[in-house]
Amino acid sequence: MEAVTTLFLLVVGVPLGLFAFYQIFWLALSVYALLRRRSVPLPGPATTRFGVLIPAHNEELLIGDVLASLERQRYPCELFDVIVIADNCDDATAQIARRAGATCLERRDTERRGKPYALDWALSQLDLNRYDAFCILDADTLADPAFLAAMDAELQRGHKALQGEIGVMNPDENWLTRLAIVPSGIKFKLHFPGKNLVGHSCPLAGNGMCFDAEIFRRFGWKAYSLAENWEYHALLSEHGYQVSSVNAARVYGQVTNTLKTARNQRVRWLKGRLETLQRYWRPLLQGGLRGDLAKLDTLIEIVRPSYSMLLLWSGFYWLLCAALALAGVIGTPWWAYASAVLGAQVFYFLAALVVQRAPLRTWLSLFMVPPYLAWKLALSVSGVLSLKDKHWIRTARHKVG
Repeated sequence: MEAVTTLFLLVVGVPLGLFAFYQIFWLALSVYALLRRRSVPLPGPATTRFGVLIPAHNEELLIGDVLASLERQRYPCELFDVIVIADNCDDATAQIARRAGATCLERRDTERRGKPYALDWALSQLDLNRYDAFCILDADTLADPAFLAAMDAELQRGHKALQGEIGVMNPDENWLTRLAIVPSGIKFKLHFPGKNLVGHSCPLAGNGMCFDAEIFRRFGWKAYSLAENWEYHALLSEHGYQVSSVNAARVYGQVTNTLKTARNQRVRWLKGRLETLQRYWRPLLQGGLRGDLAKLDTLIEIVRPSYSMLLLWSGFYWLLCAALALAGVIGTPWWAYASAVLGAQVFYFLAALVVQRAPLRTWLSLFMVPPYLAWKLALSVSGVLSLKDKHWIRTARHKVG
């Protein structure tokens, strides 16, 4: 019995420990990168000609806001075109886009619906040689006035694929939107700076992205999974492209404010991630075994459970070890190890709130973490059980403020 218990604790505890170490490793590197950050000479005058792509399906409620934020860019207006892709719209999205001065491409295809197909189609309609780079923004987004200038600076430094920092547009609606700043802080403050430092690739977020036109001329947009950002990230990594994070290029996205509307979105992300893993694990693993640690790191990012799931399973593991230690079945070192793993996860979450300078109301929202984790567990089980369902469901939008 003791041998079986030890084996079980090893099988569960070792992966949790490795993921915890993985996170703390990048946190330490990120802190080091931020502390040693020196002022880098700015490139010369703006030179990049951007095509800003905005896929939109029935976005009449919000499309005007993102277009207005692009009008406020501190970047020469003659150096960027705004291109709205009105995908199977039956509202006023196209008319609003044109009235705002944007180019609008209208697409009708009821079989191949969704953002990935809209992007692929739009790239086939455009003269890709007209632009030096393309940015992709969601329709429920606000772009910081320095967004394009920050992307231009990084492109001039030689980077080919870029991920802007994504903030939360509506953090004060309720406890759910307040807690949304946690993953944002973890990724862009505690995780990605370390990857930039050593030349590893940062996962794409699907919004606030920028690509040298060379990439689109070579690959187009052939990532059709339910989480196209993960698939395109894996594709670029397989072919040796590094995605760099650009904290100065900020966009603010709307997060869902109810668990009901969040459900379909979270399940879609999980399924898309698993699709990407199924397709790309072999080439990424082979690249890693040949010594390309950046490819291996991309595979780890795809495999790694979400931050909330790691916290939940670390909590379960700690409770199990504590109960077994109190019963005298295992020794104190097991409980100490479980405490270290759980402590690493808790520290990660709290550090994200600190670096985001979270207000008191956000800290008080931590009381909702236990029921939220239970919801995420049920959601993960539901997602795995419905993997064969590839139906895309649009996330409901609402006007903020």
